[in-house]
Amino acid sequence: MIVDVPSKVFTELQPNDPHPFVSESFIQLNKAKIDRLVRLVNQDKNSLGLVAGIRNRELLSPFSAPFGGFHYRHEQLYSSEIDHFVSGVIKFCNIHQLTSINLTLPPDIYHPTLNAKVNSALLRCGFRMQTPEITNWVDLSGFQNRFNFRSSREYYNQSVKNGLSFNIEDSNDGRAEIYAIVKENRIRLSRPIHMAFTDLEKVATLWPVDYFSVKAPDQTLVAGAIFYRAQPAITQAVFWGDSETGRTLRAMDFLLFNLWAHYKNKNYQYIDLGISTESGIPNEGLLRFKETHECTSSLRFSYTLNLS
Repeated sequence: MIVDVPSKVFTELQPNDPHPFVSESFIQLNKAKIDRLVRLVNQDKNSLGLVAGIRNRELLSPFSAPFGGFHYRHEQLYSSEIDHFVSGVIKFCNIHQLTSINLTLPPDIYHPTLNAKVNSALLRCGFRMQTPEITNWVDLSGFQNRFNFRSSREYYNQSVKNGLSFNIEDSNDGRAEIYAIVKENRIRLSRPIHMAFTDLEKVATLWPVDYFSVKAPDQTLVAGAIFYRAQPAITQAVFWGDSETGRTLRAMDFLLFNLWAHYKNKNYQYIDLGISTESGIPNEGLLRFKETHECTSSLRFSYTLNLS
């Protein structure tokens, strides 16, 4: 039977967070956005757990993050254990008269073996798959301080000739300026931005948030990026963007080359670059840009089950 347990009990049963967006600290930061928080475990077998929010009688994981999903003891769970847990969550929601369950799973770089079995379980338990988002990531073990795609190498070489500089920004004013150029870039390209600078400052109380700048020879800011360092092996891109001037200087090619080198030198295994789609529809230019700069594309799955 699936039951809702206190935070302390859940942490004892599920001590490891598979990714930062299901951590207790991040959940607490955002819990004001929901009506109620539940931490679900099987009282008979504690191999899986689910932290989710309830809002307007809907069970949501995530409720304020790119993705949510399950806690687990290890990835080598029997598929029947996952089936049993998913069925139990459905029963829990029916007992509490919820109207739907909405789940977005993490990209495969976070737990590929479990993801395969969870996708299977959700589909067989009657969940409806939304149009998958295309997500991108970089395997830094394959980055050898050069872009493999010829045009990307040429653009990077042009950026070097343009005298650009790559910097880590530590001052609050410098970080705010980077956020501003990213926000302007999003507006110019008609892409949404879901966080204010103050939101990023709050997240920085939980884990390191890195800010990077690319500047022209006259020290004008022409591109910037913001990244999370919330776990040892994977760093996550939050935002990046350039100015109109930066585009002509090939600032983004310069930025990405230096980001890959920076995080490889810090012994990160992957860079999670997030989705290149909007409601499942590819942003063709963004997707092409990532893929020609060492990125792999894969699918990120979301599911809905209507209960009413």
